[in-house]
Amino acid sequence: MSDRVPSFFLLVPGPWHSPAEVVDVLAAAQLQSCPRNDTPLLRDEIRVDIVRDDGFAPAMSHGRAGRLDEALLERIGACDAAALVEIGALLSDDPRRIATLGRALQTAGGVAVRNELSGGSSSWEPWLQQLESDDPVQLIANAVTVVADADGTVFTCGMHHFDHSDAQIKMPDPGKAIDWLDTLSGYQLEESATLRTGDTFRPDSKQPRRVLERWPDHRHHPDDGRHNPFGVWRILPAAAEGLEVLDPVPWFIPSLWATLLAAEGAKAGQLTQSEVDAVVDNCTTIATSQADVRGLELSRGYIDIEPRRAWPQWQLVREQ
Repeated sequence: MSDRVPSFFLLVPGPWHSPAEVVDVLAAAQLQSCPRNDTPLLRDEIRVDIVRDDGFAPAMSHGRAGRLDEALLERIGACDAAALVEIGALLSDDPRRIATLGRALQTAGGVAVRNELSGGSSSWEPWLQQLESDDPVQLIANAVTVVADADGTVFTCGMHHFDHSDAQIKMPDPGKAIDWLDTLSGYQLEESATLRTGDTFRPDSKQPRRVLERWPDHRHHPDDGRHNPFGVWRILPAAAEGLEVLDPVPWFIPSLWATLLAAEGAKAGQLTQSEVDAVVDNCTTIATSQADVRGLELSRGYIDIEPRRAWPQWQLVREQ
């Protein structure tokens, strides 16, 4: 069994002076807090810190529903402190418990809330209602933002709230793109899906199936809370063939990511494509099922490089 404890963060501007003050608020709501920041966070524990800034409004101006109300932004901007609350769980484990936490902070003067793993901010009531809805679709709306790159690629951010991969697609209609992404996100959450590179997907029977390939999250540095260690599903164009499904799946020991990093360190320079290919060919692997791979990834806490896309994926990883 792994000792890994998944966690996520909430940022709540308010009239806070010390972490102990916030811990007392949570204790009154019968929520267990971790008393010290230098001890490991246990499952279901809550850790509190206080962040100070001249104004939080610019960083909390937008959420899934768009720009926050200007009056609310003024209240956020008037705060010079925010509670940074880390919860040792997945958001999907017990959403109503998170709502209890939110209501306690709201009652104590918390002005608004931001999900740090996606950067999405919200006023209290819609955020709380989504958590209390018992609806996976609403849970995704609570935690996951949708963003567009300059080239028109639309992507999600925040599925690591649930230990799942984000997704991206490029199509001319942003509304249809969001429908594809939300449906794929919901499928992962509702079905605890063990998707594989090479699987196909479509949001409904009227759409053509498209091939999925999983790639590292290249948009966010690993030190950025928005970085998804479980990567991003690339929904390929309708005409693209993509890679085929592997069954069984090769599991690299140690990870291909770690092996390439060590090889580049030993060389004291960048690996060439032929050197990367040679590393892939000489790695130790075991053949396992996708269900087992999913469990191993969750235990390790991140996905590996796809060996058939080792060169381009390594370029993304090493740049970070």
